[in-house]
Amino acid sequence: MRDKPARDTRSDILVTARELFARPGYQRTSLREIAARLGLTKTAVLYHFPTKQDILLALTRPLLDDLDATLSTLEHGWPAVEAVLDCLLAHRHVLALCQDPPSDRLAGALATARGLVAGHTPDLATQVLATQAVAMLTDPVLLLADAPADALRATILSGVRRLLAPTTTR
Repeated sequence: MRDKPARDTRSDILVTARELFARPGYQRTSLREIAARLGLTKTAVLYHFPTKQDILLALTRPLLDDLDATLSTLEHGWPAVEAVLDCLLAHRHVLALCQDPPSDRLAGALATARGLVAGHTPDLATQVLATQAVAMLTDPVLLLADAPADALRATILSGVRRLLAPTTTR
């Protein structure tokens, strides 16, 4: 007779929380719902994660850590666009979790990305274009998270290239 594999309760909690946070949203998901879905008590969930916020942080930390690491190595301009997009695509199924409640850390990373896209001492028009370009990276990744990553990447980069192209070529 085979023994059952040991249950990884912490991982099970994270998987279930991610599913629940994605559908009704972080604010509308309770620890009791997470526990009930897993056949656990709320106390058992709290043993692994003292607060619901701790669960959210555990889910979003890989995205935010990767984004911070990516941004710390980038030069200004187009390489920043591609690198940020690649990071967002790699973590696209948890990106939405940073929106509800909004993540100050993600907001800071995206502000850094805007600065990298804009370059040194940008004028207002360049700042606006950089802001639009970064939004063009995040919004499709959020809204089309189930699209094939390669096709989504190519289409997003094509749109950003058109946005950032000199106005004389439009």
